[in-house]
Amino acid sequence: MVTSIRPSATTVAIIGMGSRGLGLLERLVAHCLTRPAPVTVHLVDPQPPGPGFHLADQPDHLLLNTVCSQLTAFADERMVEGPAPLSGPSLAEWCQERDLRLADDGRTVRVGEGHRIRPNDFLPRRLLGEYLAWAAEAVVAAAPDCLTVVPHRCEAVDVRPGPAGTEVVELADGTLVDADAVFVTVGHHSLYRPAAPAAEPRLITRPYPLPEALDGIAPGERVAVLGMGLTAMDVIASLTLGRGGRHEPHASGTRYVPSGREPGIVLANRSGLPSRSRPYLAPDRVRCAPLALTADAVARLRSRRADGRLDFAADVLPLVEAEMELAYHRTVRARECGDPAAADREFAERVREAGYETLLEECRDRWGPAPLDGILSAAAAGRQWADHDAYTRWFTGEVAADLVEARAGLGVSPLKEALEVLRDHRDVLRTAVDAPGLDDASLARFFGEFSTTVNRLVIGPQLDRSAELLALVEAGVVRLGPGPRPKVIAPAGQGPWILESTALLRPASVEADHVVHAHVHEPSPARVPGSLLATLAAAGRIRTLGSRGGPAHGLAVTREGQGIDLAGNTQPRLFFLGPHTEGSSYYNHYVPSPGLPSRALMDAELALSTSLPSVITRKR
Repeated sequence: MVTSIRPSATTVAIIGMGSRGLGLLERLVAHCLTRPAPVTVHLVDPQPPGPGFHLADQPDHLLLNTVCSQLTAFADERMVEGPAPLSGPSLAEWCQERDLRLADDGRTVRVGEGHRIRPNDFLPRRLLGEYLAWAAEAVVAAAPDCLTVVPHRCEAVDVRPGPAGTEVVELADGTLVDADAVFVTVGHHSLYRPAAPAAEPRLITRPYPLPEALDGIAPGERVAVLGMGLTAMDVIASLTLGRGGRHEPHASGTRYVPSGREPGIVLANRSGLPSRSRPYLAPDRVRCAPLALTADAVARLRSRRADGRLDFAADVLPLVEAEMELAYHRTVRARECGDPAAADREFAERVREAGYETLLEECRDRWGPAPLDGILSAAAAGRQWADHDAYTRWFTGEVAADLVEARAGLGVSPLKEALEVLRDHRDVLRTAVDAPGLDDASLARFFGEFSTTVNRLVIGPQLDRSAELLALVEAGVVRLGPGPRPKVIAPAGQGPWILESTALLRPASVEADHVVHAHVHEPSPARVPGSLLATLAAAGRIRTLGSRGGPAHGLAVTREGQGIDLAGNTQPRLFFLGPHTEGSSYYNHYVPSPGLPSRALMDAELALSTSLPSVITRKR
């Protein structure tokens, strides 16, 4: 039976109620609290609002890679352009209010047992899911009488143009919702769906959900884990800590004590380079404004291009490199004078007087060049190793050296401050990608080599994970694969997988019983059979960026988030926000941080003000 819901006031539908959908709802509630207007909002998600992919049943050894003080579901006035009448705790404060404590193992959280959770702790992902679920209830409870919230624990299967300039959302149970605007915020939608069958039963193409995806790997077998980022660290943790092993303090740092239920793990990736650890975040660290990599500089460069599209290598990359070098030298100066804020003021004043190029020359004359050459390369920069042992020594030495910098932390380590530019000034990089964006070759490079390198440099594992990796190598549970770009040879019959070296002077190979692809890439929205996005793409209501070539295959949207159809027309009432728009913008998969401008929430506000100008008034 089809049920049709007709709007009696302004009506909107939010499809997908993870953190992006919750941000839209929070902004709508905030504006209606400030200036009441009759609005009905339909929340469409088969899961409870809030958690999204941060599932509550995940084991504690699957950690967030953002410290808990940098995660919040509530906007403050520094985060948004509109009102912020709602207030609520960050994840860190929420945990402290409930006396949740962290055990000495750095991952187990219980009430009243362990040390008080600190602002720079990395917590289990399940806690973020629980926090977001609680926050969603708090946001709904705060809604004024003029705002009616209608939940639908159901999946949306289609969105079609409706009568009188509306959109009709069709739900899996047959319900039809007539809306003045529809916001699709389905997040990592493909990860909720069953993975396509692998061509070989001992190949795991998607290692989630954990640990179930790895249940077919028996103790004592050997598994090749391809990838060295966060997904690979999740897989290793699930095969070691998740099987009863433990890490304990030792004179050399950390020692791994096996349970006997682990497989042997071979770790390899294309570049041969390890991911750098997330650094310690000092509470008093000074976050400096950009000096070279500024939105105004990007706008000036764009104005010189006839079509407004930037050449990333020629226009933007030099600004990135200059900003990183300035951050390095500014930290050296801060250590010299003992006052980071004074060093920041000194550098900013010198740039105003003479420009950042002059300041860089002065810094090089005073302290020598910053050791950053080649750091933004996605490859091992032509390195060669005599054999597997030489490569292993080099790799573990790199991890150990980076750990020293990570433990020194931001504000102390000039290298980590230089790398943090890639996180601190992500909004400026977004202005380069925002329409009219980058030329086709630059778009391919940005979302290929550059974004991959950024992830390796600053979106890496928690520093404890890196220490644990060294302990696992020392214990013989993990061994490095045969260098960069190994050739992976599929088994013949019941034989083993084989990884052969391609970058060692003395060839080496290793056998494995299983292979895990430990790098999760969201497929093109048009290529997830049965999904809402695939349905909309098949109908021509949306198009992807795949036609431009390269790895960027997210949805084409306007700066306001409106979808663009196959004919190039803007869909005025159909909005898309979140990871499936990657390519039209940059780094769309994150939870907002308190006290800092939040692109996620400002994008939500921009989409709402575009669709509901009589309800949403932005301050700027």
